[in-house]
Amino acid sequence: MANPPSADQWTLESSQPVVSPSSEYNVVVSSQTYASGEAQSQAVVSGSRGGSGLIAFPAARVSMRFEWRGDDELLVSYPDDLPPPRIDATNTRYGFGGRGRVTYQAVPRSEIPELRWAHEGGGEVSEPESLERGSLVAIEQNGETVYSYSYYDVHEPDSSAIALQVRGFQGGGPSWAGIIYGLVTLRAPTIASEIQLNDEANGLSVESDNRAALIRVAELVAAAKRDPSLLDAAIQRAQADGEME
Repeated sequence: MANPPSADQWTLESSQPVVSPSSEYNVVVSSQTYASGEAQSQAVVSGSRGGSGLIAFPAARVSMRFEWRGDDELLVSYPDDLPPPRIDATNTRYGFGGRGRVTYQAVPRSEIPELRWAHEGGGEVSEPESLERGSLVAIEQNGETVYSYSYYDVHEPDSSAIALQVRGFQGGGPSWAGIIYGLVTLRAPTIASEIQLNDEANGLSVESDNRAALIRVAELVAAAKRDPSLLDAAIQRAQADGEME
């Protein structure tokens, strides 16, 4: 596989801002992904006198829906399939003196439009392309295009997480990084040097400047979900090479 980023590298992305009625405030989702694989998405309200961090989740690119009910009231909707977040007085107010009030509600993920993401430095992220398993985005930055395939098995109706955990594996992103390593090694070794795996607790992203390579990864993931024998073969190969967690 391609070498992972060094320990001092991390990725910052922000969604497009949703502006309050008088334009006094705007709210975005800030998504940070670190070289360790840890990630966080947090809603942030900003105004002329600074910003306030609101609800946060330990995952990258969590889409949320924002509805302003005047400058001093904001409704934030988040996916109801995520673990309940901690909500207390520190993230229910915003603005100078905490005059603004925030209300939260959990709703089905289908009710939340996918957000558009921009990389630090101005790169534009395309609308996610839904595949049989996972999604693919194109990232335009400094005149170049790179691609990112994301897969979160823990959010699938037929998640393999529990079965993997019963076998002693982590069950989320680190395990699927190993599975994809095994799948590529067994079925598509020619693309191994063209992809980079970045895992986090619940899922992972695979990056490449070769879109076709990521489409092949997505096809292998879908095939492994349909064929338990292929999934097991990939796990065994990853274990043999010390790549399975």
